[in-house]
This record gives sequence, C-alpha cells and structure tokens, in this order.
Amino acid sequence: MTLTVVNAAEPDFLELILAVNYTLHLYKTDVTSGLTAAQKDALTVSDFTEATFTGYSSAALTGGAWTTAAGDPATGVYAVRTFTSSADQAAQTIYGYYVTRTSGGALRWFERFTAPVILEFNGEFLTLVPRITLADSGD
Repeated sequence: MTLTVVNAAEPDFLELILAVNYTLHLYKTDVTSGLTAAQKDALTVSDFTEATFTGYSSAALTGGAWTTAAGDPATGVYAVRTFTSSADQAAQTIYGYYVTRTSGGALRWFERFTAPVILEFNGEFLTLVPRITLADSGD
C-alpha cells in the first residue's frame, strides 16, 4: 500500500519537517559528479568538503522561520542567506550547499548549483534562498 498526501496537506507536512533547527553549509568539492541517483541517496555529511574562504561561516536556519505555501509542489522558503568573502585569496569554487540538522549534524538534503560559483576577492558574495519542495509522484 502507498501513502498519498493530498496537495492541501503538503504545507502541513513541510511545517513539521521545517520545525527543527538546521544549518546551511556551502561545499567546495564536486561530490555528486558522475554519481547515480542511488549513490547520491547514500551520501553522508562526511562526503562533503565545506567551504573555507575567508569570511565564510555556516548559517543557522531556525525551525519555524520558514514560509510554507500550498501548490503543486508545495514549498518551504527561508530568508535569503548571503556568504561574503572578507579578503583577497586563492579562488575557491563553490558547487552547492548542504543542510544538516543542527542537533546531531546529520545530512538532511543538498543541492548542486546549475553552475559553480567562484569566490576569490574581498567583497565577492554568494546569495541563496534555501528552499524545499514537497510533491507527490502521482501528480
């Protein structure tokens, strides 16, 4: 038997998922290149190499601070996060971001950017809007 969550309930499920605290990290290794879907599903936090450019620090995503919206798919959106280089340095390529649960540090999801972002000079920055969607495969 397969569980079906009706579209109207998807935001409720998102609110449950997004009620805990998470931490947003940037990663600097092309960890997903050439992997199958099953291999991507098996990744853990130790497979990612976190960014280290000067001025970088991970960002807290406070549980309950997400905005959820019904739709197909339903979405959860967090406020814009900005990561800024605070010095000239060797170029660092950022491939995407990953999210861990703040309590325990387990990997929860990740997203590879469509194109890597390179940060090298003082004042260069990367902005992103953490987002998660929930849709049933039967739609």
